[in-house]
Amino acid sequence: MLDEEEHFQEQLFERLRLFAERNKEQDFWLVIEPKFLDNFPNIAKRLKRPAVALVSTDRVWIKFMKLRLDRVLAESFEADNLEEALASSNPTKLEFKKPDNWVAPYPKYESGWWETFLPQGSNKTKA
Repeated sequence: MLDEEEHFQEQLFERLRLFAERNKEQDFWLVIEPKFLDNFPNIAKRLKRPAVALVSTDRVWIKFMKLRLDRVLAESFEADNLEEALASSNPTKLEFKKPDNWVAPYPKYESGWWETFLPQGSNKTKA
């Protein structure tokens, strides 16, 4: 999702811009290898690793994002607190290979663009 869904980056940065304009606090994050996947073994076994979750307190926006993205599995999870929902199971270094033949008329997004959306205090990942 981080490397193949190009419009995903655009959607997240656009929402962040909108929140800044409206002085709203960010209510969405990316969690790499989330701990809560253990609660959903049928989904976890279908995922490529490392897995990433888009977590938000806004159910309507999450549904919108699921409809906008390809190859997404969705599940509802209620945590006792935000820290529990945003916890990673293990630090993971993300690495994506640059395509041998990039034919799009725009440059490929650089690895690490997602770090803006990781929860504060999480281990930043580098590609």
